[in-house]
Amino acid sequence: MRVMSFAHMLFRSGAAVLALGLVACSDPVAPEPDPDASAVIGPAEPLPQTLPPPSESQPRFVGLWATAQNGCEAPPWTFRADGVRTQGEVSCDFSNLRMTEAGYLVAAVCQAEGETTNHDIQFSFAESARAMMVSEGPWAGPTSLVYCGPLPAQ
Repeated sequence: MRVMSFAHMLFRSGAAVLALGLVACSDPVAPEPDPDASAVIGPAEPLPQTLPPPSESQPRFVGLWATAQNGCEAPPWTFRADGVRTQGEVSCDFSNLRMTEAGYLVAAVCQAEGETTNHDIQFSFAESARAMMVSEGPWAGPTSLVYCGPLPAQ
C-alpha cells in the first residue's frame, strides 16, 4: 500500500475545498417566469413621456418641458424653434440655431426680471434619464428638464 506524504494529502484536500467553493459561487439558476404574475400584479403602467425623436424638420427641444414630472401640470416651459417662455419669469428669442454632437446651440436674446441679456444656450439630451439639459442661459446654472409633451395645436 502506498503511503502519501502529508504535503500531498494537504494539496489534495485543498484542491477539493477549492472545487467545492467554486461550485458554491457559481450563478444560481433563475426561476422560470410565472405566466399568471400579470393577473396578480396588474397591468403595466405607461412610462413617463419619452424624449421627442430627432427630426430634420424641427429642433428636438420644441415642446413643453418642466423641471420635474409633476411640473407638467403647472404651466410648463414652452419651447418653440424660435424661442422659449417660462412661467412668467424668462423669455428668449432664438437665432442662429446650430446642431452639435450633443444637441443644439442657439444664440438667444433673453428678458428676465426687466433685464435683457445675450446668451449662447446649449441643449443636450439624456435618453436614459428622459431629460434635456439646458446650459449657458439666463438661469442660475445648467437646468435639467423632463419632456411633458408636444406644443398644443394652434
